[in-house]
Parts: sequence; structure tokens; C-alpha cells
Amino acid sequence: MSQGITQAHCNRCGHSTNHDILASDKWESPNEREDGCVPYDLHEMLKCRGCETVTLRVTSGEGTTDECPNVVYYPPAMARRVPDWAGEINLAALGLLDGPTVPLGIWSLMREVYVAVQNGSRRLAAMGIRAALESVMIDKMGDKGTFSDNMDAFQAADYLNGRQRGHLDAVLEAGHATIHRGWQPTDSQIVILLDITEAIIEGAYLHDQPADILSRSIPPRPPRPGRKS
Repeated sequence: MSQGITQAHCNRCGHSTNHDILASDKWESPNEREDGCVPYDLHEMLKCRGCETVTLRVTSGEGTTDECPNVVYYPPAMARRVPDWAGEINLAALGLLDGPTVPLGIWSLMREVYVAVQNGSRRLAAMGIRAALESVMIDKMGDKGTFSDNMDAFQAADYLNGRQRGHLDAVLEAGHATIHRGWQPTDSQIVILLDITEAIIEGAYLHDQPADILSRSIPPRPPRPGRKS
């Protein structure tokens, strides 16, 4: 039974939503400080009223007048919403999804990337992104030996245009710098890397079939008056 409703961040929804408080427990220090404050930890088990995801929220403060308590979520709060195709359950692998799908190996790699992002492991996320993109190119074109040669083949097969090739070069360099030069990307840079990666994966696996179906469903343009067929 719900003990009340509160606003909290939901990773699946990607923003703050209403949550039911399923359970709560508050610890207070037995020793009052000289300023009269009593440190406390409030543990709350929350359930999103939209997607029903369950989250643990821990709020740590220093008394009832504390205006800026420390709030931590488990799993950690992540502002970025995970795409539907990278959800916690691979519906395609279970045979529960019709239409185009992302291969299980690439789905699994990207799931680990999102876990790394959630836990603030940005270098691991950058390495995983590089590995996932290389897996996409090898899956589509076969292994050409080097990342650069794989990109050449991927671009020659029209999976990349010139601008996207530049984006992919940037992802490669980010992964290389992380592995070999100890570079750590910022949260905003990880978002950019994920934007590029998700667009390439979706273009390689998810867009062709729906686009073909849409194209076949659109009636052809009628001939212009006076033009010979």
C-alpha cells in the first residue's frame, strides 16, 4: 500500500514524475550537534506512477531546517532516456517483437554502456560505445582488419554520408583517447557520443524496413497536364 505520493526522477521516463512511496525508513543520529541539528538518512522505496519502475531514494540531511539535503538514487539518476530498442528486456530475442531489430550482441553492449553512464563510469562508457560501433560495422560488412577500413566499407555501402563519417571519426578518437591517453569525457560529451551512436545503430538496423513500407504506401504523383508519358 502506498504511503503517499512524491516527485522523483525516473530513468525510464527520463524526467521527474509522480511516484508512490512503497516503504520508507528514517535514521536519526542519537547525538544532537552543538547547533541543534540532528543528522538523518531517509530511505524511500519509490514506484513511478507512469512506467512503474521501482527506485530507492536516499536523502541525507542535518535536521528539519536543512534546505539542501543530499539526494542519491539507486540505480543512479540518469537524465538521458534509454531508447526503446535498448530496454531492459530484449523483446526481439524473446520473439515478442515484430519488424526490424537490433542484434542481441549489440543490444547487450549498449545495455552495458547505459549502466556505465548511470554509474558515472564515463571512460568505460566511451570504450563501450567504440566497441558497439565497431560491432555494427563488422556485423554489416565483415571485419576489414582496422577500424578505419571498417568505416570505409560501411560508408561505401551507404550507411554513412560524409558528415556522419566525420562524426564517427570523432567517436573513434574519443575511444582511443580514453584507452590510451587517460582522457575522461564529461557528461555532456557522453551525451554527444550516445547521440551519434544511437543514430548510426538505428539507421543500420531499424529505419530501412519502415522507410520501404512507407514508400510503398505513398501513392505516386499524377502526371502533369500536357506532359507525355
